[in-house]
Amino acid sequence: MAKRTDQLAEALYDKLREWATAKRWRGTTLKAVPIDEVRRCFHAVYQRREGDDAATAMLRASLSVLAERAQIVPVRATDSERIALPQKIKLVPVAPKTRRIVPPMPRWHPQMYDLEDAWPTATDKQRVRYEAINRWLLSNPDTTLVPLRERALEIFSASGDEEGFPSPEKALDGMRDGPLFGDQERLLRLLHAVATPPPLLSKRVLTKVAANHWTHVGDGDLLLVVENSATWWSIVKALPASHNVGHVAWGLGASFMASVRSIADNHEIRRIRYFGDVDLSGLRIPDSAQRTACAAGLPQVRPAVRLYAELFATGRSWRAGDNAVEEGRARSLVGWLPEEHHDAAARLLVEGRRIAQEWVGYRHLVRTRTWHTDLL
Repeated sequence: MAKRTDQLAEALYDKLREWATAKRWRGTTLKAVPIDEVRRCFHAVYQRREGDDAATAMLRASLSVLAERAQIVPVRATDSERIALPQKIKLVPVAPKTRRIVPPMPRWHPQMYDLEDAWPTATDKQRVRYEAINRWLLSNPDTTLVPLRERALEIFSASGDEEGFPSPEKALDGMRDGPLFGDQERLLRLLHAVATPPPLLSKRVLTKVAANHWTHVGDGDLLLVVENSATWWSIVKALPASHNVGHVAWGLGASFMASVRSIADNHEIRRIRYFGDVDLSGLRIPDSAQRTACAAGLPQVRPAVRLYAELFATGRSWRAGDNAVEEGRARSLVGWLPEEHHDAAARLLVEGRRIAQEWVGYRHLVRTRTWHTDLL
């Protein structure tokens, strides 16, 4: 009988391991198995023979063997049946825990010395960002105040690691844990960055910002729509004293396609220019908004020609989060852009790459006084 019980215990253990592996158990931790699943595994391997006790008794005997072998840990609570079984069992780890290797620390910039204590317990995601920021600080960088996403693009694109930073301008989005990222005020001071939307530093910006993120910046008849808030901040702050922009809008995203109709209520607006990322969504949004505007008899949605020229001239392409686009679809989308950018933009879409509009940041706009000439 003992041999029979041993054989059943081994078969049951193999079935339990099979179930746990299907649940992605790596064998490095205790794995709880509900008693109903234990019963199912047992009945999958048990065939009654002459002389066997009741099936439940055979199961309990098999579990006792596995417990004696230290292959399982029964939970003490029972199911209160006549032949009591534990409410669940736990499979004992079968593989050693992978030793966590802590990479060597970098030579810290004086403003990051306190991270020495946090380094051993930091996550890989935190460490790679600590290192990139540290390299930036040690490079004697230009510390002109810029939006956080523009600073992030500067810092994390410098590593050239598309795998680690799939969208470098967004590398700090959602980072809220740890001694640095958990203190947003310190992070902004360290990076000489400003969170967007406002506060704004431009005296020409009205204090009241509409709910749809339209900001009145002058008496002109032109509405400039930008895809992201960082670029909105930079453009508003860099606008020269003389311009014909009446409003700058941001953050409308896909809703811009539908909200175009609301422009009809603003009689000051006679022209609309758009500037966004060169990627699938950044081209699909104005392409659709243009069709909506035409159908409604509104001003056409045109590209901000000079801003796109600056973006293609200075921006660095990066792997896109969207899937690559078929050639015909790409050609259709890029038709909204100035003709001189059609080939380059289509190639980006087909290759599954993008250029973030944050490459045309505040410092670039201040240095390049011709970026607004088509907005006059």
